[in-house]
Amino acid sequence: MRARVLVSVAVAATIALGATGCEFMSPAHTVDIKQITDGVNVTTGKVDVRNAILISDDGEGARFIGTLVNNSDTDGITVSVEIGGDTETVLLPANSTVDLANDSQHATLDFDSADAKPGSLVKVYFSYPDAEGVSANVPVLTTSQEEYATLAPTSTPEPTGGVTLPVETPSATPTDGE
Repeated sequence: MRARVLVSVAVAATIALGATGCEFMSPAHTVDIKQITDGVNVTTGKVDVRNAILISDDGEGARFIGTLVNNSDTDGITVSVEIGGDTETVLLPANSTVDLANDSQHATLDFDSADAKPGSLVKVYFSYPDAEGVSANVPVLTTSQEEYATLAPTSTPEPTGGVTLPVETPSATPTDGE
């Protein structure tokens, strides 16, 4: 009887050890942070750039979309975003976040000659005074995805120098002679 109890305890211990052995040797999943966004994340000094992407349908002009975070409690920071020699800036108040896709208080960052072919990666350089800048290869997406449909870059029409006249359309109502 005593042997049967010892065998039962040994079998139970073996099963318990076998069932927990895999988890004992694997790292905790909270340690391995996975990026689950379409864009890329970078940090320069006290500024975090989150989910940075470019939107372009024609491969020439592109709109920069992303969230800029100023982690400074005291200083407002003017961040420069540079693509292919063109630079746009965004003012970030102290301890603030600016979502360039949804924040109506900030102008959009449109780059007319970004050479941003959809599906490619474009080097974007982020910098501000008093910090070393950082570059990132930012993915180029199109407005064909529903969440980006309203984010296409807008180009300012170039003046033609001529005058546009209204087009007259024939009236659909009968005249007195008919």
